[in-house]
This record gives sequence, structure tokens and C-alpha cells, in this order.
Amino acid sequence: MSVRVGKDCKVTVGSDTVVAIGNWSIDGQSRQEIESTAFGDEYATYELGVIESGTISFSGHYDPDDTTGQLSLVEAFDAASELTNLFLYVDNTSRFEPCQTTSYLHPGATDSAGTKLSITSANASVDKGGLVAIDFTGKVSGSMVLV
Repeated sequence: MSVRVGKDCKVTVGSDTVVAIGNWSIDGQSRQEIESTAFGDEYATYELGVIESGTISFSGHYDPDDTTGQLSLVEAFDAASELTNLFLYVDNTSRFEPCQTTSYLHPGATDSAGTKLSITSANASVDKGGLVAIDFTGKVSGSMVLV
């Protein structure tokens, strides 16, 4: 069985590491369920709709000196910028990234090329007995792929 150790993970914007991040997650894809029940039906029926791309989130300790990582994400949030270069590493080389080519997809799948990610929240919090924390959430438009 092949496993990955969390200490080897990281989040980057391009080649710049977002420092002091301690966890990240991808809330995976789901398919819309569209109710198609009609009058007189005994049971509810559903049709499958489009795929919801999901969200990503990551958090850690606030670092005001991280101008190429944390600050660049706050700026992307403020400007409502779409990112194609936010990478969530599972080890030193493998990462999840917004899909930019159909070569990552199964044959015939073309809809996810050109995936973008928008930062939808950038928050800071602190407790009197702890360090200042920062967390980010992003909405995926397309597909995150493991490369």
C-alpha cells in the first residue's frame, strides 16, 4: 500500500509556496440531482444534471512577510481574479491543479480544460492564547486533476 505523509504537503501559487499552511482539502465533485417526479408517481424520481466542481480550502498561520503566497491570495480575492496556477501538493512532486489540458482526462472528456479557481473567502482569526490564523476557500470551475 502506498501512502503519503502530510508533512510533505504544501500549497503553492505558481512556484511560490504559501508559507505556514498546515492543512488543505478538496471538496470533490458532485453531480446535480434534478427531481423529475410527476403527479401520480408513488416514488420520487431523479435525473442527473451537470457536475458541480466543488471547492478547495486551506489554512494555517498568518505570515505578514509572505508577499508571494498569502498576500497574493488576498489580492486575488480582492480583485476577483481567476487562478490557474494554485497547486495543492500531496508530496514533493505530485499535486492537484486546475486542469488546463484534455490530456489529463479520460477519452472523450473535454469540458474541464481551462479550469479556473476563484478565491471566495480569505479570513483571519486569533485567540488570545494562540497564533493568528488565516484560511482561504476557493470555488473550482472545471476539474482539479492529480498530476
